[in-house]
Amino acid sequence: MRTLWHIAKKDLLQVIKDKHSLILLLLVPLLLISIMGSAFGSAFSNNASVEFMVAVNNQDSGRVGDTIVKTLQGTNSSFKLNVKGYSTSQQVLQQVKDEKAVAGIIIPMGASQKLQDAASKGQTPNNVIQFYTRPNSRDERSTFTQQLVTGVINRQIDALYAGSAAVQQVQAVCQQPANTCNYATIKPEAISKTVGEASQTSKNISLVQMLTTGSAPRSNNFDQLLPGFAVLFALFGLNSAASTILQEKEEGTFRRLLIAPVPRYALLGGKLIAQFLLTLLQLSILFTIGYYVFKLNIGSWQAIALLLVSTSFATTGLGMLLVSIVKSRRQLTPIVTLTTLVTSAIGGSWWPLWSEPQWMQQIARIGITAWAIDGLNGVMIFGKGFSDVQFNILGLLGYGLICFFLALRLFRFQEQSA
Repeated sequence: MRTLWHIAKKDLLQVIKDKHSLILLLLVPLLLISIMGSAFGSAFSNNASVEFMVAVNNQDSGRVGDTIVKTLQGTNSSFKLNVKGYSTSQQVLQQVKDEKAVAGIIIPMGASQKLQDAASKGQTPNNVIQFYTRPNSRDERSTFTQQLVTGVINRQIDALYAGSAAVQQVQAVCQQPANTCNYATIKPEAISKTVGEASQTSKNISLVQMLTTGSAPRSNNFDQLLPGFAVLFALFGLNSAASTILQEKEEGTFRRLLIAPVPRYALLGGKLIAQFLLTLLQLSILFTIGYYVFKLNIGSWQAIALLLVSTSFATTGLGMLLVSIVKSRRQLTPIVTLTTLVTSAIGGSWWPLWSEPQWMQQIARIGITAWAIDGLNGVMIFGKGFSDVQFNILGLLGYGLICFFLALRLFRFQEQSA
């Protein structure tokens, strides 16, 4: 056991001597996290409201055009529409072409009358409103705007059909033999309008009582970004540690140590401890700075500390396994880079893990990142405690142990001679 600690101490002293590498180990992640956090603003915040512009040309003098504009100007928890009116349709099209407006809406003259005429005849009108977006646009903002406009039109049609049905019913009653009506006093347009407006009037009746239970999710854009990039750079740090091991192997250091009475597990175990402590130090400093500078919602410090320890152990174990598989330093960099980027991409380092399809979330469990990010997000964003993330902690510790034992079995302490 003493030999194991001596090897770990030797490796740590070598790393500490290279002060420039230590600074970069912390400076690069912090710089990237700061840039990403500033660029995305509060994109991950549950209080965020996306603001965008919609260009409108309302040529209609009736109820339809007025209702569409008022609906677009209403507030929404996710989107805030800046509705700008233009006098010509060409101005609206130009705003969309210049990408100043997410969508352009043209309400032609007589749109309300067109709906009224169609309803009185029992017909369904087509192409009443012109809605413009850029080609091949899949922007959620334009989809949301289109849904608002479509909803207004559908409600208007329902109201007009209700009014038309009322007129037909009045006329049917008047035609009964025992009834006497003065047809001059029956004004179909007035009846249709009154009934239609009444059908759209909100009574502010709430039949469902909205209640909440549990803890409300708390989110800060850095609550998602910092854990993701911290784990990402912890994995990238494996390249340096693994490269050092391969260099010692190529230079014959391991071969000379095998002559001494040193257990094989102590050679890799000592290096695992050194890299584990270095990774844990890196993660701890990043989260501490994040707490004081970026105002992270840490939640349970106990759960976070155990997640960082288990993540560091799993990361180091994976590094030992990669060292045992590759044969040279030339092979190492592309393998570490590929492993890091793929597991980080699907594991939640770059975007929320819960936003991915279910099948991708399951595949992501192959890597370390998903286990770590799922636990960290659970504690920091969803207010979970130790008991809620203990499965993640145990999974990471088990991951590290499996990788280390596989590394002991596969690692060649000296190259076989031909």
